[in-house]
Amino acid sequence: MKRPQITAPVEEIREGLSAIFRRCSPDLHAYLRRRLKSTSDTADLTQEIFERFLRGDRGARARNPYAYLFGIASNVVADAAMARERDPVVYDSEVAENAGQGLARADDATNVALEEELRLALAQLPETHRAAILLTKRDGLSCREAAARMGTTEGSVRVYVCQARAQLRLLLKGS
Repeated sequence: MKRPQITAPVEEIREGLSAIFRRCSPDLHAYLRRRLKSTSDTADLTQEIFERFLRGDRGARARNPYAYLFGIASNVVADAAMARERDPVVYDSEVAENAGQGLARADDATNVALEEELRLALAQLPETHRAAILLTKRDGLSCREAAARMGTTEGSVRVYVCQARAQLRLLLKGS
């Protein structure tokens, strides 16, 4: 059986998808904030939901795009929860204490102060951001490897690292 061809111009399809995004995005963000423990995952999961929406069943999308989108969102939230349970991010305080170990020597007071400043700044970061920055910058893991360890996506790790660097820059600039 032949599939019917899409006869609408590409511009019309884009406009329709943009309208769905604009209409559903605020509700979708609110839904994710209610369902997730960490709101820092909201943007990444929203992107994942819309990606699955675009790859999904055209018929279901056309009949009731809102219901179809939130059905996908429910599945994505469940997937994220299972991933978190399967491989939780474990914060190792000993590792954090030794984060700046290579920087300082006991006889160099300036380096000791810098090391302490870095430890304090790292402690102020959200757990996911701290784990991402330590795994990628200190341990030398790629974003993909860090994502596998953290039970999240590669894109989330990139966002966490970028946000962590910005927060550290602000925290360390003030001191």
